[in-house]
Amino acid sequence: MTDHWHSTPEELLLAAGAAQRSINAMFAEMFEIVAELESRGIAEARGFRDTADLLVATQNVSPSAARFRSRAAVATASTRTLLGEAVPAELSAVAAALQEAAISVEHVAVIQRTLTSLPPHLEAHRPALEADLVDFSRTLDPDAVAKLGKNALALLDPDGPRPRDGAPTRTRLTFRPRGDGFEAKGWFDQESAAIVRTALSPLTRPTRPTCESEGCSQDCEVAERDQRSTAERTGDGLVELARRAMTQGALGVEGGIRPQVTVTVPLQVLQSGSGAGLIGFGQGTRQGIVSAEDARRWACDPVLVPVVLCDTTGEPLAVGREKRLATRAMRRALAQRDGGCAFPGCDAPPQWCDAHHVTHWADGGATEVGNLVLLCGRHHRLVHKQGWTITMAGGFPVFEPPYWIPGGPRRNMIHRPDLVGAALLTRERPPPRVVELVLD
Repeated sequence: MTDHWHSTPEELLLAAGAAQRSINAMFAEMFEIVAELESRGIAEARGFRDTADLLVATQNVSPSAARFRSRAAVATASTRTLLGEAVPAELSAVAAALQEAAISVEHVAVIQRTLTSLPPHLEAHRPALEADLVDFSRTLDPDAVAKLGKNALALLDPDGPRPRDGAPTRTRLTFRPRGDGFEAKGWFDQESAAIVRTALSPLTRPTRPTCESEGCSQDCEVAERDQRSTAERTGDGLVELARRAMTQGALGVEGGIRPQVTVTVPLQVLQSGSGAGLIGFGQGTRQGIVSAEDARRWACDPVLVPVVLCDTTGEPLAVGREKRLATRAMRRALAQRDGGCAFPGCDAPPQWCDAHHVTHWADGGATEVGNLVLLCGRHHRLVHKQGWTITMAGGFPVFEPPYWIPGGPRRNMIHRPDLVGAALLTRERPPPRVVELVLD
């Protein structure tokens, strides 16, 4: 075993990526072995019910994991006819990516699950959908690929599955006494559900589907456990509520101006990214010291007003927000282009995002759609701190990760299912023109 205690952080990061590629390669080899076991009928010859039953005994894995490995092996194995002619694998694109050790076993499970959900009348789209899902699996995590798959299926089959007999047809909600409280049960049509969820979204946090079993074939809806306490979640919610109330101007005025948070920072600190500034509440009451890194990030924030000082005299050079913030029209254009947080794999909606300058405002970057990208708070911090770079290609933001993250440049397609699936719409085509009607 390699002794990593003396490794640098960069060496550890590279080693972590290399270890995952080794795991991917081992699974590719294992699938080949399992496929050969299946083709020879060895499990039945040795008294087992099937190959999955044999794997439970020989690999000491759960039945669900064994069934997944058996299905994945058969789907990704090439075969030969009686005349010796090669027959491509059912999932040939998945098989090729596995041979390159470019995708994980979790990606394989997600792709299989998505393709299994493809209705029979849309079989013609299967090869293109598989190819695109494999392509995205090279740079996006399995949860993100699963969401892409769901979005693509919804776009290919907008009517969805036929409703079950006896399903409700009108919105309804009932409360039934249960224990010390009430149990709520109801049903909402598509329009009603969209209205309710939109109204609730500012006060809630999203959950992510997860499953601990590599072989799970179910569409799991288990929410990732939130590690925050109730008090922490309540506190975060209160801050978010106050932030949105300030952004929307719902708090009136105080001393003739809207309530605002100010960040006071010397121009040199803002441009160099080193040093410190001051943060204050109200009309400038000093509250504490902030790093230059945070000051640069907050310069994109609509709630915080930067006060830029002359390096020599301390005189305010710029006070205000008009020239550094995206206008309402720009925000709408960004929402149509990015659909939400543009960071690869993130599904945060537009209303949870800041308009980040690709070339920073402090460095002379223009406040225009071509130099702006929507980022949620978490990924906004990540871009500022962890070495990600953003470029614009074909009118869309492309993210270049730090050198220790493999896979190269990537885009977030979760919010743009209209660009997923070459049989439906090739990614080389320009995005469709959208006409937005805004009802105030």
